[in-house]
Amino acid sequence: MTTTNRIGLYLHIPFCLRKCRYCDFLSFPCSDENILSEYTQALIREISIKGSEWPYKVVDSIYIGGGTPSILSAENVAAIMDSVREHFTVDEFAEITIECNPATANEEKLRRFRETGINRISIGVQSWDNSVLKLMGRAHDKNDAFTAVRNAKKAGFENINIDLMFGIPGQTMKMWRDSIRQCIFLRPQHISLYSLQVEEGTAFYKMIYEDNIMTETSDFVDRRMYHDASLMLEDAGYNLYEISNAALPGYESRHNDKYWSYQEYLGLGLGASSFIGGVRYKNCSDMISYLDHIKASEAPVDIEDIEKYSKRDEMGVFVFTGLRKKEGINIREFENIFGVEFFKVYDPSLINIYFGYLDFDGTILKLTDKGKDISSRVMAEFV
Repeated sequence: MTTTNRIGLYLHIPFCLRKCRYCDFLSFPCSDENILSEYTQALIREISIKGSEWPYKVVDSIYIGGGTPSILSAENVAAIMDSVREHFTVDEFAEITIECNPATANEEKLRRFRETGINRISIGVQSWDNSVLKLMGRAHDKNDAFTAVRNAKKAGFENINIDLMFGIPGQTMKMWRDSIRQCIFLRPQHISLYSLQVEEGTAFYKMIYEDNIMTETSDFVDRRMYHDASLMLEDAGYNLYEISNAALPGYESRHNDKYWSYQEYLGLGLGASSFIGGVRYKNCSDMISYLDHIKASEAPVDIEDIEKYSKRDEMGVFVFTGLRKKEGINIREFENIFGVEFFKVYDPSLINIYFGYLDFDGTILKLTDKGKDISSRVMAEFV
């Protein structure tokens, strides 16, 4: 763990307009304003409980994720932000992000989000093709997405991320390239590229593996989509600074970097995860239990999920997450944190076994472009 007095804060909003067919996140459809407000008040109470435990920590990044946080009213978001500032010390220049579904992104709401101090918005576009959006079960179409980006700019956001997904069944190379071209035309500061992972329990999993009405995209096509997008974005001036994330210079996600760089973060809200003080834990994932804990003025931590990783486990986390970054990992930093030589923990022959997939200059270990195609396999060697 990189120990400083600075932490990231993650706030989970588990509600959405409807459940997308690929989604296995802790989220569920809800449009009842009373329920949304009740959860908001519970989250605010948790903020006050946890804020008193970390008075010496400075919050330099805040990420409001979900679900669809933009489903909340502007008043509820403002109340959450006011509570964070009341109970935590927030850095004057903190990066503050909110996720947004295009179907919930009217200009007035986004303007009011901006007025609360939120300075970065992540818009879940996923695709600019209506047939793909319909298959995914998204609640918006491409016109909603265009409008959302325009509204974000008009509301004063100067740091905009667009999420895109590839490897979707039926998605052609032309559809994917057109989506990348559209993003480049709109020139957001940040673009996230996610390969579809078909998870058990999702509608897509049932459609592919149980009903046999849809075919999963081949690894070959998936990798071709990834590399085409990488080249197109790099040619347009974006830096693919992490396996799934590209940014214009100076707009790399500071909050997400905490996850990849072995830094501390505190998660609040239903099912939110934390890594702080060398301990990993999650909040309970059952809404009734969560609310009961809050009503009792207790931190809603799932006691059974508190994990004190072994030193060896933490080494694996450091390498696994660090290799996601373009810059890779510095083995000197590894040795300073863990107090042991890197190659006394890991077999040095791995460098030769994965020649062409791993690049090592004596200090920095990183994946090559070829290595990204088998990243899970390579990184698993270090877990």
